[in-house]
Amino acid sequence: MSDDELLDTALLSFAQLGYEGTSVRDLCRQLGVSHNLIHQRFGTKDELWYAAVDHGFAALTQRLMEAVVEEGGGDDLGRLRAALVSFVEVTADSPALVRVINQEGVSQSPRLAYIYEQHIGRAMKVVNGILDRLAVEGRVRPVPGAVFYFLMANGATGPLTLPALASCFPDSPAHKRKSDLRRYAVSVVDLLVDGLVIG
Repeated sequence: MSDDELLDTALLSFAQLGYEGTSVRDLCRQLGVSHNLIHQRFGTKDELWYAAVDHGFAALTQRLMEAVVEEGGGDDLGRLRAALVSFVEVTADSPALVRVINQEGVSQSPRLAYIYEQHIGRAMKVVNGILDRLAVEGRVRPVPGAVFYFLMANGATGPLTLPALASCFPDSPAHKRKSDLRRYAVSVVDLLVDGLVIG
């Protein structure tokens, strides 16, 4: 079993059960591997959590960078749109990362501090830089970083990370085919970004 498979499964467990509810022994049993395998590869449960979170963010970052590069010669606004659409699509493919953030976001802890300092804060520094440049150019309204983050991370991806709740709404993405995901991602990003654009 590859490290990627182990980390994907661990991230999913931390997302569904939280840190306290996740058992490394149960993970090994679920994966059908020796009860020492995870300890041998990753160390303690704490170290496994950090490795799983870093793995999830590495995959997300790679997909976002690919979207920005594909946008090519586009300006900041085009690159921002491309990255946000990719973020929604990546979250649909793997909602566990946002769910882990939501699990940890309930109370202060070293794990939450790590997620923010190593991942969210760094990503928002880039996003805030883009938004600030666009605001200085008079192209978008100024927006606080926290507002922008929560609208994207919890608003735009809510139907994808909360499928049971989403299924209560007949027009939610939970009822749509996978092929409609791109249309949903573009529409939700357009709604957010067009609300910022001046003129």
